[in-house]
Amino acid sequence: MKTKSYIKIMLATILAGTLSACDFLDVVPTGNATEADIYKTQTQAERMVVGCYSEIPDFMQPQKGFPGLMGSDEMVVGHRGTTRWFHYKSLINGDESSSNTYFALWSNTADNYPVDAQKKDIWGAIRKCYNVLNNLDKVPDITKENINLWKGEALFLIGYYHQILLEFYGPIFLAKEEYSQNVENNQMRVPYDECVSFIAEKYDEAAKLLPAVRTNGEKNRATSATALGFKARLLLYAASPLVNGNTEFYANFKNPDGKPLMNLTYDREKWKKAMDAAEDAIKLCEANGYKLYGGSTDNMLQGGTNYHEAFVGPKTGSFNNWDEILFGIANQPEIGYCIKNFAPRVGYNKYSRDGFRGYVFPTWSCVTRYFTLKGLPWEDDPDTKNLKPTDIVQSPFFPKEQTSAYHAFREPRFYASIGFDRGPFEVNNGVMMLKCRRGEPQQEDGIKGNEYQSDNGYFCQKWVSTKDTYNPRNKQFTFNKWVFPYLRLAELYLNYVEADMEYNHKLSAKSLEYLNKVRTRSGLPTFQKSWSYAGGIPTDIAKLRQVIRDERSNELAMEGRRFHDIRRWKILEKVLRPKEKSWNTAGRTAKEYYRLTEMNDGDYVDRSTIEAPKCYWLAIPIDQIQIDPNLVQNPGY
Repeated sequence: MKTKSYIKIMLATILAGTLSACDFLDVVPTGNATEADIYKTQTQAERMVVGCYSEIPDFMQPQKGFPGLMGSDEMVVGHRGTTRWFHYKSLINGDESSSNTYFALWSNTADNYPVDAQKKDIWGAIRKCYNVLNNLDKVPDITKENINLWKGEALFLIGYYHQILLEFYGPIFLAKEEYSQNVENNQMRVPYDECVSFIAEKYDEAAKLLPAVRTNGEKNRATSATALGFKARLLLYAASPLVNGNTEFYANFKNPDGKPLMNLTYDREKWKKAMDAAEDAIKLCEANGYKLYGGSTDNMLQGGTNYHEAFVGPKTGSFNNWDEILFGIANQPEIGYCIKNFAPRVGYNKYSRDGFRGYVFPTWSCVTRYFTLKGLPWEDDPDTKNLKPTDIVQSPFFPKEQTSAYHAFREPRFYASIGFDRGPFEVNNGVMMLKCRRGEPQQEDGIKGNEYQSDNGYFCQKWVSTKDTYNPRNKQFTFNKWVFPYLRLAELYLNYVEADMEYNHKLSAKSLEYLNKVRTRSGLPTFQKSWSYAGGIPTDIAKLRQVIRDERSNELAMEGRRFHDIRRWKILEKVLRPKEKSWNTAGRTAKEYYRLTEMNDGDYVDRSTIEAPKCYWLAIPIDQIQIDPNLVQNPGY
C-alpha cells in the first residue's frame, strides 16, 4: 500500500477520467502549483473529481488489459499469442507470483515487472478521493448542489476502488481517511466481512448524494443507481461459496495476531442481504427509467435483434445504451482493437495479417452453454437431448449448406453472439456466410507462422456489427462506437434470482418476473413455459443452481463477469483445467470438419498448473510484504 508522495504526483498528473466523455485538461495551473490551487474555483475542483476516475482498470482490452474479458472459460486468443502480449495467460500458466505479476493493482512500486505489465495506482486514487472530500467545502464559488454531487462521486469511487481490490486479492486494508504515504506500514489485512461492510457503507453514503440519472454529457459518471448496483454485486459475492464458510481454502488464513481473515461458518442470511440489495437497486432503476433495450417479445428474430443491438446499436455507427448500462467504458481506440480481433477475415480468400483477424474468439464452453430454441439446456430439451454435436444437419440460415446440430435449434442470444461455420455474420455493411473449413476464407490454415486465426472455428458476433468495415484496397477500418458495460440492469435482475434461489432453494414469483424480463427481451419463452417441455422447473437444488448459473453466463457472456463468477462459485479449477474442445479445423468437408478434438493451446498455456486455492486471488506483491511484516500472503503462494 506504500506509494510515492501522492500530493506531488496528484498536482502534476491529474488526468481526464478513464470513463470521461469530456477532455478535462490542464487541471492545475502551471508552475509551482499547490493543493490550494486545485480548489480555487468550481471548474478546477470538478476537474479534480473527474481525475478521480482515472485509475479504474480497463477490463475490456483482451490483449494487455486487466483480466475480465479473458481469463475465464469464455474467450481465448489463438494459440500463437504469447503471455507477453496476452497477459491473461499468466493466470492460466501459473506464472503469477508475489514477485512476478502482469496486473499491478495492489501496488505498482516493485523493482521489476514483466514487459508491458499493467499498473493502476488504486490506493493513490482512493487518497485522491479523500482529498476531494476534505477540500470541496473550501472552494469559494462552489454551490451546495455541486458539493453534494461531487462528494457523492468521491464516496462511490472510494467504495468501488476498494471493491476492485477485494475481488482480485481477497481481504485488504481499508483506507478510511486521507492517509499520508507512511501511515500504512505495519498494518494488518482486514477480515473479508469487515471489508464488505465498509464498502457497502460507502455506496449507501454515495447513493444519498448522487442523482439516479445523469444528463447528457455526464452519463459516464456515477449515479445512485451505480452505487446501489455495485453494492448488490458486492453482497452477492460475499454470500458466495468462495468467501462464505470456505474452510477448505481458508481454515488457516489468519493475521499474525491470530485473527481469521475469512469467516469459516456458512451464513445463509448473506443471500437474503444480497437479494434485498438487488431489489433496492432494481426498484431505484425502474423508478427512474432504466430498462432493458428492446423490451419484451415472443418473436425470436426480434429477440436476437434486441439482444445484439443492446450492445452495438441499431446500425447507426454509434450507440450508448445508457438506459440499460449503469456504468461503462467508452474507450474508442480499445473498442476498435477489440473489433479488429473479434471479426472474421473479410476481403481475402486466404490468410492475411491485414484486416479483421478473428484472433480472439469464444470457447467451446461458451458456445455450448447457450440454451435451445425452447429455452432449455441442450440435454433437457426433448427436441435436442438425443442429438450430438457431430450430427450434421441443414444450416438454419442457408438451406443448401450443412452444419453441426449444435448450430441449429439454438436460442436467439446464441445467434446474436456467436459466429459459426455456415452461419450468418453481420459485418462490413452486410451479412456474410462464414466458411471456416480448410481452404476456405475464414479457415485456420495450419501454417505455423500465420498467427491471426481462430483455433476452434468460432467467432465473436456480440461486439461486431454491420458498421464495422474493412476495405482491403486502401486497408482502412471503420469501427462502430459503443459502450462496454461494467454494470447493467440485466445483471441486477439475475443477482436477485441467484440470491433468491440460494436462500429459498426455489424461485419466488418475483424471481420469475425478473428472470423473464431478461429472457423475453431476447425472445425466449418464459422460464415456466420452457421447463413445461421438460416436466417442470427443477426441484433438485443442484440442478436448479446450474440452470440459474447458466442463465447468468449466457446473458452476460463475453462481458467479463464470468471471470469473477467462476471464482466466487468456487469452480475455477473445474472449468479451467480441462482443455477446451474444437472442431477439426483441418477438415475440408462437413464430415471431416465436424469431428471434435482438443483445441490447440500452443506453447503458452499449461492448464496443469491451475490449482486451488492459489488461482482464486492474485498474490500480494512481495515489495509490500517486505515493507509490512504484518502483511500475510494469500493461500497457495
